[in-house]
Amino acid sequence: MTTDQSNQRDALFNRLQGCFLSGPKSNTLLGGRTEALRRLQSYDPASYGSTRNHINSNVSRLSPYLRHGMISLTEVRDHLRSKFPNDPARLEEFLRQLAWRDFFEKVLTWHGYGLDEDLEEPKHGVARSTRIPLDILKGETSLPCIDGMLDDLFENGYLHNHARLWFAAYLCHFRGVRWQEGARLFRQYLYDGDIASNSASWQWVESTFANKPYFMNKDNIANFSNGKWCNSCRANCPFDADYPTLQQRLFGGSIAPLMSQAPANVMPNENTLSTKNDIPDNIAPLPPSTDLVWVHDGAMSCADNYLALNPSAAVAFVFNEPELKAEPWAFHRLAFVADGIDDLFKYLPNATKVTLVGDPVERLTTLANKLGATTIHLSEHPNPWVINTTEQLQLNFRVIIHPRPKFAEYTLEPKRFSRYWDKVAKQVLGHRPKSSNKRHQ
Repeated sequence: MTTDQSNQRDALFNRLQGCFLSGPKSNTLLGGRTEALRRLQSYDPASYGSTRNHINSNVSRLSPYLRHGMISLTEVRDHLRSKFPNDPARLEEFLRQLAWRDFFEKVLTWHGYGLDEDLEEPKHGVARSTRIPLDILKGETSLPCIDGMLDDLFENGYLHNHARLWFAAYLCHFRGVRWQEGARLFRQYLYDGDIASNSASWQWVESTFANKPYFMNKDNIANFSNGKWCNSCRANCPFDADYPTLQQRLFGGSIAPLMSQAPANVMPNENTLSTKNDIPDNIAPLPPSTDLVWVHDGAMSCADNYLALNPSAAVAFVFNEPELKAEPWAFHRLAFVADGIDDLFKYLPNATKVTLVGDPVERLTTLANKLGATTIHLSEHPNPWVINTTEQLQLNFRVIIHPRPKFAEYTLEPKRFSRYWDKVAKQVLGHRPKSSNKRHQ
């Protein structure tokens, strides 16, 4: 990063005060489509099917790039099918896991903001607390496995999917906290934190989007972590029992304990800086019929058609300040997105490219009026805040929503992945799967 770029980044985060937690780290993940393509091109899922449940398995780490639309599900699928055309077994389980992301996006499309609430009644009668215990927020539970997971979450912004399920089961079932509180924590710290995959997975663990609650025991953790924590653990392990014993202990009618208040250092900060003057004064009105393109944080690829079709339009990215103040992200999450913006703008031929902070409707309206643009383009996305922003913009502008490539066609209500996979597997794989009975984990 050049000195000028570094100064611009400092200025951006100065405007984002109150929208992030903690501060810069030296080991942050590099964002942007360039890095996403590099990772995709070097990835071989040969051992994925047999090892994916192990936390040291050969996973792609592409999820943050998929979350932010720096690369798409269809690109990943098509690249791998082209790279390994004569070895379908090599790809089947990895592509099936990609389909989980598409399934969860369809769940979000169907339910919208409703995904933040229970989709079904929980399959147990245990009460839940709305507060995460202080020892969890500090990563000091005295359980090496849980504290290790929390350290990975807070410091690295990443957890293997199996570890996510373990932690979700611990928070919900062993500590009696509502799944929504855990989903919020993950959205704040995970590089790939989103509404669709995140909330739906937490509901799957809690049993509000599954036939039964998911939970684990010590043997499961030890096996799939290769004894990483268990071999040296001296704690009084709450997971050390067989499944019938744990099932009775967790769901036998006990009431969840009262939880502590969240610590002040993870609460949103008050932002006293104005963000109303971040539109450069030297932006000239656009030529007649030139439009504005809105890049949101789910569509950050220069290959997307909404950008490719508008090479002369002004381009704007808006950090959603009201949303970020209500639910601040970890600094590394925002830095990842900022990397993505820099990488995106570098490859766009458009003359006018700006990064704004504030309410997206207000910022885009002000910019469009300053430029004389009457049409705004964006990529479709099921994220409710994108849909809500679009609907508000449509009151004053012609808004063109460009469709994304479809990973799989599925028009029914997405209730269970097994039903979805039965319908779409051939589309995703290019052939019928060997088996459709594999569990999520």
